Amino acid sequence: MKRIIELKHVGAKPHVRTLLEELLDRLEEKLRHFPGDTVSVHVLFEENGTHKLFRTALTCHVPGHTVAAHEEQREAGVSIRRAFGELERQLEKQKAVVRHEHLLRRVKRIQRAPLLLWLSAGLLLGAGSAMGEEPSPHLTPQERVAESLRLIESGDPYERQLGFLRLEALRDPSTAEAIRKHLDSKDPDLRAYTLRALAAIEGPAAIPQLLQSLRADRDPVVRRAALLGLEPLRPHDPSLLQAFIAALRDRKPEVRMAAVDVVSRIDDSAARDAIRRLNKREYSRNVRRALALAMKRLGAQ
Repeated sequence: MKRIIELKHVGAKPHVRTLLEELLDRLEEKLRHFPGDTVSVHVLFEENGTHKLFRTALTCHVPGHTVAAHEEQREAGVSIRRAFGELERQLEKQKAVVRHEHLLRRVKRIQRAPLLLWLSAGLLLGAGSAMGEEPSPHLTPQERVAESLRLIESGDPYERQLGFLRLEALRDPSTAEAIRKHLDSKDPDLRAYTLRALAAIEGPAAIPQLLQSLRADRDPVVRRAALLGLEPLRPHDPSLLQAFIAALRDRKPEVRMAAVDVVSRIDDSAARDAIRRLNKREYSRNVRRALALAMKRLGAQ
C-alpha cells in the first residue's frame, strides 16, 4: 500500500507520525485482499495555531473507488483516530455496496411487506443520491472524470483537494489540459495538487513543468509537491538525480526533509555523498531527524 503523509504546522511530528503509521498499518491489514500496488492512502494532518484546532484529512484509493474522511478537533489524537474510524466505516460501507448487500436487505424487506413495494423501489432508485460524498460504484469512467473535474472547481478547499486526488488516481490523459490552468493559481495548495495530478496523469511528459516549479516556485508547498511528483519518474530520466541533490540546498526545511528522504533511497554514489555532505552542515532540527534516518539507511547499504 502506497502511503503519503503530509504534516503542516505540527510541533510533535515524531509522535504524530508514529500514531499515523500505526493506524495505517491497521488499515493496510484490512485492505490486504487488494493487490498492494493498487491501494494508496493520502494523509494530511495540520494544526491551526490561531484556533488551536487539529485537522485530519484522509483519502484512500482502492480499485474502482475513492473514499475520503476528514475531522477537526481540539485534540490531535482525537482528530486522527476519528478520521481513521470514519474512513474504515466508509470502506466497510463501500464493500457492502459492491457485494450488493444493501440490495439484498431491501429485497428481504420487500418480501416481508409486499404493500410497500412501490416505496422500496423508490428508495432503490434514490440510493445513489443518498450515499453522501462517496461516488456511486456504478459510475462509468467518464462520469467519474466529470465528477472529479466538477470538484476541483468547487469553492470548498476540501472538495477541491478530493477532486485532484481522484484525478491523480484516475490518470485520464484527457483531464490534463483542464487542470493545467490551476498552475497559475494564487493558492499554493492548488498549484501543489495540480503538479501531483499532472505527474500521475502525464508521467515523463510532466518532467519539464515539475522541474520548473521545483526550481522557481516561491512557495515550499509547491516545490515539495514537484519534488515528490518527480521521484517516481527518475527511471525515465536518470539526470533527475541532480535536481534532487539541488533540492537538498532548498531554503525551506520542509523541502530539504523531502529531498533527504528521496535522495537517501537512491542507490548511487553521488546520492550518498550528497546526504553525507548535508549531514555535516545541516542546522534545522527537523531536517536533522530526517538525516538521522537517512544515515541509518546508508549504513545498511
